[in-house]
Amino acid sequence: MFSFRSSCIAALLILLASQVPAAGQLEAVQGKRYRLTSQHGPWMIMVAALRDVPEERRIDGGLSAWEAADRLVYELRRRGIPAYTFLQSMEVGKLDEYSSGASRESARKYISRHEAIAVLAGNFRSPDQTDRNNNAKAMLSFVKKEFQPSFLKEKKYGGIFAVTPGRPSPLSRAHMTVNPLRSASGVKRNTVDSLVRKLNSSMEHSLLKNQGQYTLRVATFRGKSQIIQTNQLTSENAKRNFNNIFGSNLDEMGTRAWELTEALRSASKSGYDQNFEAYVFHDRFESYVTIGSFDSPNDPRIAQYGKRFGGKYKEHQGREVLTAELFTIPRNVTPTRPAEKLWMFDTVPRLIEVPQVR
Repeated sequence: MFSFRSSCIAALLILLASQVPAAGQLEAVQGKRYRLTSQHGPWMIMVAALRDVPEERRIDGGLSAWEAADRLVYELRRRGIPAYTFLQSMEVGKLDEYSSGASRESARKYISRHEAIAVLAGNFRSPDQTDRNNNAKAMLSFVKKEFQPSFLKEKKYGGIFAVTPGRPSPLSRAHMTVNPLRSASGVKRNTVDSLVRKLNSSMEHSLLKNQGQYTLRVATFRGKSQIIQTNQLTSENAKRNFNNIFGSNLDEMGTRAWELTEALRSASKSGYDQNFEAYVFHDRFESYVTIGSFDSPNDPRIAQYGKRFGGKYKEHQGREVLTAELFTIPRNVTPTRPAEKLWMFDTVPRLIEVPQVR
């Protein structure tokens, strides 16, 4: 037995439901539980939050909240929509109180969130992702307006739903949210702001076009920067003096990062054994190059790339020193054939989440 009256869902994004992924591309086994993990998302659709109704309102044969959630996930997956269940535990809050005329402090507890079974769907890099096969707005619109779970039509299951102007269908309050198993601050930190998006969106091999959830950062190119807090005239003079002394090389670093990306993607032409799936990203103060597109931090290719591009320990003056790996064009450099171009990788490659477009 279950109730939709406690569904915590709402939003208003609209697109054609015909863009929802076709069925048959995703596993859908009735009776199997598909649990949410931190590898899903980071942005998802909150489809419904279900909880058991009080004992006195139950009917024989009615579904429990878990049974209803599993059926809902199954029907979504049959339509090609990745869906998962997640147990939202009860949260208890506290209200501080102070006794009149006394310094004694007490507190009242209250339930700030009831336990419920949440059904979440989709795996999006951002709440407005518009990839052809993974369109957040189209999927949300389909769930809110078109999707009608077949098991809700069976009264024997005990589903409760009352049509209202604000809720014309059982799932009309579905909305975008962050995967509850991931840090909201972390998702925000990896979300690209509008200025950085402009720097990267139209660029060839932009990291924003990476379809994976993770990538390996292998090379960093930093520009020089300054902070000026004064009037405009003085700022221009300070900027001119700074550039005369240090050079204004942020654009130059960005160009070097892009050239390395191009060189990695066509490495076989320079004598390397393979080409690499490389991406470039320009931030406000640096540019960096990444390798690979991974859906899991446990992908075995990550360790392989880390070993290949990471620094190597070499003996120097009787000590082992971590030395950065180089990438040259051509690969085989000799005294009679010096490198035409040379780049230096980071000594310790770092697995990062692919930035999300805001």
